[in-house]
Amino acid sequence: MQLGNPSNASADTNNHSHYLIQRSIEALDYNDSRGQANWASWDLTSADANNAVTRQDSYATDTNLPTNFHPVLDTDYVGSGFDRGHLCPSADRTDSTNDNDLTFLMSNMMPQAPDNNRITWQGLEDQCRTLADAGNEVLIICGPSGFNGSHISSTTNVLIASNTWKIVVVVPLGGGTALSRITTTTNLVIAIRVPNTNGVNPNWTNYVTSAHSIELDTGLTFFTALPGPIASAFRAKIYNLASPPPAITSFTPASGLAGTSAVITGTNFNNTTAVKFNGSNAVYFVDSNTQITATVPTNATTGLITVTTPSGTANSAASFTIAGVTNAPDLSVALSHSSGDMQRDIGDTLVIVISNVGGTASSGAVNVTDILPAGLTATAISGAGWTTNLVNLTATRSDALGAGLSFPSITITVNVASNAPASVTNNVNFGGGGETNLANNSASDVIPIAPFTVGGTNYTGVLAGWNVSGLTDYGPSPFAAASNAPNLFVGGLTRGSGVKTNSSGATGGWGGLAFTNLSAATAIAASQFVTFSLMASNGYKVSYTSLNRFDYRRSGTGPTNSVLQFQVGSGAFTDVMTFSNSSASVGATNPPVDLSGFAALQNVGANTSVTFRLVNYNGGPAGTWYVWDFAASSAPDLALSGTVTPVPPAPTPLQTWRQLWFGTTNNSGTAADTYVGSSDRMANLLKYALGLNPTTATTNPVTGDISTGFLRLTTTRNTNATDVTLSGQVSGNLTTWTTNGTVVDQNGAVFQVHDSATVTGGTNRFLRLRVTSP
Repeated sequence: MQLGNPSNASADTNNHSHYLIQRSIEALDYNDSRGQANWASWDLTSADANNAVTRQDSYATDTNLPTNFHPVLDTDYVGSGFDRGHLCPSADRTDSTNDNDLTFLMSNMMPQAPDNNRITWQGLEDQCRTLADAGNEVLIICGPSGFNGSHISSTTNVLIASNTWKIVVVVPLGGGTALSRITTTTNLVIAIRVPNTNGVNPNWTNYVTSAHSIELDTGLTFFTALPGPIASAFRAKIYNLASPPPAITSFTPASGLAGTSAVITGTNFNNTTAVKFNGSNAVYFVDSNTQITATVPTNATTGLITVTTPSGTANSAASFTIAGVTNAPDLSVALSHSSGDMQRDIGDTLVIVISNVGGTASSGAVNVTDILPAGLTATAISGAGWTTNLVNLTATRSDALGAGLSFPSITITVNVASNAPASVTNNVNFGGGGETNLANNSASDVIPIAPFTVGGTNYTGVLAGWNVSGLTDYGPSPFAAASNAPNLFVGGLTRGSGVKTNSSGATGGWGGLAFTNLSAATAIAASQFVTFSLMASNGYKVSYTSLNRFDYRRSGTGPTNSVLQFQVGSGAFTDVMTFSNSSASVGATNPPVDLSGFAALQNVGANTSVTFRLVNYNGGPAGTWYVWDFAASSAPDLALSGTVTPVPPAPTPLQTWRQLWFGTTNNSGTAADTYVGSSDRMANLLKYALGLNPTTATTNPVTGDISTGFLRLTTTRNTNATDVTLSGQVSGNLTTWTTNGTVVDQNGAVFQVHDSATVTGGTNRFLRLRVTSP
């Protein structure tokens, strides 16, 4: 892991999502719920792929995984249509039989479409070995991304990814570690993301992207072991991207302390290799080809901002003014919290970051204390390199922190009380590090807490349950559920058109007969199945955790097999599992079916129907099948469990704009619609409507003319500001204003309106712009 641990994976046997495996050939972040690694990382030189041994093909279950993990068998992929795709390739480890054998452990596999694995993916694998043979050390990390809950078969927990990705850093051979030979400009970086389907382009260069794009796709953070400016450059690099030289058009703010985030706008920013403030390297993110967000470095002085790409260097027209830089260590603290915190939440997070905004490295112990507000209860505290105490919510470390750098973040996991107030404030203070400026040694973080009730309450339990006791003659279709979770629409049990009934069905069951097809596919074609559906109400989302009760009965000639499937919206049906209806005549209870591993069934939004389908097959013409009152009780005989959760309303475009500029969605303080934040005296609401910076004065944003013989005004318009209305108003006396008599000429990115009365005749007329918000 020379480039870092992008997910903070740990060798904790209870960590089923990010279990760290380190062995001689690679490091893996293994995900038990997906049956494969989130990523694999390894180092490649010509000595590793020297062909001293041949490919072993020794596929085997990884018996070194924790005993509480699901084992993936070497035969699980058989018949799935997917290859056992190597993460670390066999050909990268031909130096010994043992190393090659290790590449065939199933923990080193992910499902890959054959065309992806054997052609496109192999093409980059071959290129990596060519680069290694050319006298380089090649650092590689790869993995899957994009999961919709589909499995390679109904009997495994191995999920199918929609993409496979790989990042390659090429470092010339030499003394020391590879990291000691890495610079921002001299190292080749390749990042690709390939659709995991057949029919993909055989040339891997068609799928080149940036590591930052893969970060957004996976939630991982790459290059954490590299210095910030180098990591920034590597995240932005796009292999063989040809583009014109960059250009800087503006930046904001115009001045600030070290550690300030500056947004730089311009063109041709893809593949940026360096951002500097008067010659000092900054940590940055390339947000798009036209925007960069950079952090002002500690050692920067007032001067121009530069952006460098392989095509050239761009200079800003104006200088960025630096304030507050000293020649001593100066530690500061920044706080943040997880979004969407709500009463009764479990596992929300608070994050503390200590940075050195001074001019020299810190020295001595740094002691951090979090003063948690009432309404939040801490359940864990952690941070790489920190000694933490959950009881006192403290964290301590003694290593030096260089100028312009930050310690690894401290994360506190909290639960939110059911009666937590609408807003709580988390306070943090710290001391030590050999600094003397105590003015920035504390911080507060105001955390909004959404109410537990948003037109209702959270609900966890049985979403829908059917009690079939007392039914005769197979029961009605549809048959309504006996229990129904609040804020959830439930459709009744419904027979497909190919399912038959008569007047002699058994008492105490719901079902049908004539499930005669020999396979699930032909049964579906003949509509020999039963269905039921669920859908969350407006303002809610639903997650499905299990089919926790399923009692059935069949006759001796009834269907011997059933397949449970689900469909989200109008999409394709996905197999969950196959049941063997082994018990005839007397009835039986199937074990619970876990649905929590299907991502498509989690957090399904309002008005999206989820349909469950049970396909019965391999029965005789007179064979019967029922959902059966096996327990002879009033309890449900078929029950589905999960959670219905209220969803706070999405922020309006105006609230999103306030969050961007002021860090809050509230219409208050400096973020208030009426607040004036610059010398042009324009209120925030007007700046929002016209797409202007609320902190910077603007000259003549609205222009007037009479060139057409009418009073006319023209201005830019924020096309995202759909929650405000622009209009023109006319007056003859500056007292009474009306929109009558105005004509809107343009209402897009430019807003233009004119007075319908001509300017001739000697009559006073006035025209003004008006912005209104509901």
